[in-house]
Amino acid sequence: MSSTTDKLKGYANEAAGNIKQGIGKIVGSDKMQVDGKAQEVKGEAQRAVGDAKDMASDAYDSATSSSTSDKVSGYANQAAGKAKEVAGRVIDDNSLEAEGLAQQAKGEGQKVVGKVKDAAGR
Repeated sequence: MSSTTDKLKGYANEAAGNIKQGIGKIVGSDKMQVDGKAQEVKGEAQRAVGDAKDMASDAYDSATSSSTSDKVSGYANQAAGKAKEVAGRVIDDNSLEAEGLAQQAKGEGQKVVGKVKDAAGR
């Protein structure tokens, strides 16, 4: 599946999950609310897969056009961080989610360093 397909399916599952949760609240069905929340989380995970595919593609493009290790490490850290962030959200682990966000920020910094080195001809 392409990253766009993953993201679109993710958005669709999130929307459907939110609708199910709302209907469950209206009709008083705990099961429907739980099913809706599960579908919403599934959608978030699908979107994260799409994001990770985009980042992996960007990393490959960066590595093949410029062998700057800072850029490659940056993309890798962003992808791993995104996975941690989503996993933390899914299992309701705030520290794992925060760790993922920090790793994504580190990756962004590494990419900037790589771009600066490229501009300086290093």
